[in-house]
Amino acid sequence: MGTGSEALWLGLVAAGGTLAAALIFSAVSALRLREAEQRLRDKEIDHQAVMDRLQENEYRLRAIIESEPECVKLQAADGTVLEINPAGLKLVDADSPEDIVGKRIYAVVAPEHAELYRENMRRVFAGEAVVYEFRSITLKGRTCWMETHAVPLRDARGAVYALLGITRDVTEHKLAEEQARRHQTELARVARLSTMGEMATGLAHELNQPLAAIANFARGCIRRLRGGDVAPSELIGPLEEVCRQAERASEVMRHVRDFVRKREPQLAGADINQIVRSVAKLTELETRQHGAAVRLELAPQLPRVLADPIMVEQVIGNLVRNSVEAMTEARSPRREITIRTGPNGGAGVEVEIADSGPGIDGALIDQVFDQFFTTKREGVGMGLSISRSIVESHGGTIRAESGAAGGATFRFSLQAAGQEAGGGERRHGLHR
Repeated sequence: MGTGSEALWLGLVAAGGTLAAALIFSAVSALRLREAEQRLRDKEIDHQAVMDRLQENEYRLRAIIESEPECVKLQAADGTVLEINPAGLKLVDADSPEDIVGKRIYAVVAPEHAELYRENMRRVFAGEAVVYEFRSITLKGRTCWMETHAVPLRDARGAVYALLGITRDVTEHKLAEEQARRHQTELARVARLSTMGEMATGLAHELNQPLAAIANFARGCIRRLRGGDVAPSELIGPLEEVCRQAERASEVMRHVRDFVRKREPQLAGADINQIVRSVAKLTELETRQHGAAVRLELAPQLPRVLADPIMVEQVIGNLVRNSVEAMTEARSPRREITIRTGPNGGAGVEVEIADSGPGIDGALIDQVFDQFFTTKREGVGMGLSISRSIVESHGGTIRAESGAAGGATFRFSLQAAGQEAGGGERRHGLHR
C-alpha cells in the first residue's frame, strides 16, 4: 500500500474517531440535559408543594385571625393600619375595611393618649413586646378603654417591618375598677371616722391644753390692764403666747378635719419622718392610757416618698392601734411600740412598726390582711385590710412577721417621689 493510501486511511480513521467522539459528546450532553430537565421538573414540583403548603398555612392563619373574637391588626411604623380582622372593624365601629385600613390608627385614639400610643409603638419597632391601655374614641364617636398586647413582626433579615397588635375592650373592667376604688376610698374614710371616735378623749385633751393656756394668758392680761400698772409692751409676750396656743388648737382641728373629710387621695412628695411624728403625737394619749410607749427610730436624710400623707398616717395609725389593742388584750407586762424608718434596699423607703406583744400565730399570719379576719373579741377585721389597700394603691407592699420570742412586726414600703413617671401631684386610686 502506497504512502497516499496510508494517509487516506489514517485520515478516515481520524475522521471516524472525531465523529465517534462527537456522537459520544452529543449523547452525554443529551443525557445531562434530560437529567437537568428532570431535576428542574422535580424542583418545580417541590416548589409548588411548598407554595401549596404556604398557601394552606396562609388560609389557615387568615381563617384563625378572621374568626378571632379579639381585634387583630397590623400597623406600620407611622401608625398606618395595614390589616385588621372583622372583630377589629367592629371594635372601632368601622362599616368596612376601607374605613380604617390605610389610615392612621390615631384616628381612633383619644388625643390625651396619642403620645402614650406613639411611645409604645416606638418601643415595639425597637424590638420590645409591650402591653398598654389607652382611651379610644371610635369612628362613630363612642368612648371606651382599650388594652393592646403588641409585638414586633420581623422579616427574614430580622428587621422589624410591622406591629402585630391584639386589642380588647376593657371599659367594663375599668368601670368596675373605678367603682371598687371609690368603695375602698369611702371604706377608708369611714374607718378614719371610727378611729377619731375612739380617740375622742385624746383629741379633747389635745384641744383642752391650748384652750386652757389661751384662757389663762388672756385672764392675766385682763387683770393687769384693770390694775392700770402695765405698759402695752409688757403685754406683747403673753398675747404672742395666746396666738401660739390658738394656732396649736387650730392645727389640731385642721389635722382632724383633713383626716376624716371625704376627698380624692392626692399623691405628692412627702416627708415620711414628719408623717410618723404626726401619728405618734395623735396617738400619744391613747397609747399612754393603755400603758404603752411609742419609740421613734427615724433614719435621717431619707428621700421624699410619693404619698398622700393622710392615707399613710391612717396606715401607721392602724398598725400602732392594732399593736396597742393586741398588747392590752394579752395583758403584756411590757408594752412598747417602735416605729422605724429607713431605705428599703432600693430607691424607696420602708416603715417598720414593731411591738412587744404576744406576736401572731404562724398559722394565721398569711390571713391577717384579709377582709373581716380578726383575732380580737370586738374586732371587725377591716383595719389591716384597708391598710394593705392603701399601701398597694401607693405602689408599695406590706407584710407581717412574728418574732420567735414574741412580738409582731409590720413593714411596708413606699416609692421615692422621683420614681413615679411624670412626677408631681396626681390623683391615685385605692384598689386591691
